[in-house]
Amino acid sequence: MNKQKCDEILGFVREYIQENGISPSVREICEGTNISSTSTVHRYLHKLKEDGRITMHKGRNRTIVMVEKQGIPVIRNVQPGTQVLDPCNIEMFFDCSCMTGKNYLIVYCQKELEDLQIHKGDFLLLKNSEQGVYLVITDEDGEISVIHRNDFRSGQILGSLVMGIRNFAEIPEISGKG
Repeated sequence: MNKQKCDEILGFVREYIQENGISPSVREICEGTNISSTSTVHRYLHKLKEDGRITMHKGRNRTIVMVEKQGIPVIRNVQPGTQVLDPCNIEMFFDCSCMTGKNYLIVYCQKELEDLQIHKGDFLLLKNSEQGVYLVITDEDGEISVIHRNDFRSGQILGSLVMGIRNFAEIPEISGKG
């Protein structure tokens, strides 16, 4: 099965439920994802159910329920043309019961940011906000950058920088790899 199509269907179902308060019908999923066959949608829905990403009742319409994982989503890359929290971008969830919900996000730093003392491989904890001094953005190629809010010109804002988390395993002097 095509993972990208599974993620697309899952994203469509999530948005539909958020907008309408009920789950979409199979035909609405077909229309929303440009799939012509209802049996193809049924196969993808059963795969999503098998994977534990949704639940649904057999033989009953509009019974799809999202099974959201708990924790803070961790993003390593943002696929061009997708929203940050698209399922294809979430690598894993960091279990932190005191900070769950849609307010926080963790991204992997892809380059050195010497002025902020952030190293490639560090993780950045973000708050879903545009109010911080430093904003974390992604450009049209999906590259993640940290900028001062006064320098913001374009890109998708992922959130404001709360703190950097050093990945000690990648530092030879600390990990013993040196």
